Amino acid sequence: MEVGTMAVMALVISENGFGKLVSIDEFREQKRGGGGVTGFKVTEDTGNVAVVVRVETGKSERVLVYTAQGRAILTPVDDISVRSRSAGGVKLINLAEGDKVVSAAF
Repeated sequence: MEVGTMAVMALVISENGFGKLVSIDEFREQKRGGGGVTGFKVTEDTGNVAVVVRVETGKSERVLVYTAQGRAILTPVDDISVRSRSAGGVKLINLAEGDKVVSAAF
């Protein structure tokens, strides 16, 4: 899927500053008792998932990523890589020792 066209995506950001865009269509609807699906490849490097946000690409939106130590980085959504739901992300923010991503906003 091209990022230049308008698409509904999930922005997934890990606590260690990795992130990616995933097409909403990659997640199947589940009924009660569903086992869930993998949405992010969690490793020691990426850390656990901290934020998942619905975004629309192609609208020149920017995301503000906040850390526990009070740092923030503003980055265009269209600059974030589109990856499969089972893949890890790419580094969005360099964190200081012991710092973690805690939130994101538009």
